[in-house]
Amino acid sequence: GAPGGAGGGARAPGLQEIAKKYIGVDESGRIADLDLRNRLAEHLMAAKAHGLTLARAVAESKGNASPSNANSVLKNSATNVAQARAELTLEIMGTQGLGWGDENFKQEETDAVQAWLFGKAMSIYGGSAEVQNNIVSKRILGLPDTTQST
Repeated sequence: GAPGGAGGGARAPGLQEIAKKYIGVDESGRIADLDLRNRLAEHLMAAKAHGLTLARAVAESKGNASPSNANSVLKNSATNVAQARAELTLEIMGTQGLGWGDENFKQEETDAVQAWLFGKAMSIYGGSAEVQNNIVSKRILGLPDTTQST
């Protein structure tokens, strides 16, 4: 499977569990860093919204042979959600999130940096974000094509 736990048998630990392990908790059992808690909440909402939108697009596409306009939007959304998760994970782990095959780093830490690098590649091989944004702007939003000279 892909780095970061996708496709494997075991469930990848959630960002909340990783943050509690590396950052610690306050007296109420919450992640000790308020700013990080807020950014985690925003990320988790974006990930949930992406998942729900993906499920709706799949349901709407049943029996429809032509690809929907949602594909381009969902490609960008999936890439953004995955990259945000990887970046938050590295931030939470600090310097331990930058390990590579050294006995000073746990497997989850090596996996984190590999997932981050894999996410960068995702935005290229999935059709760059700029290409997908151009498709969305022209086909879905009906904006003028700014790539052609007048």
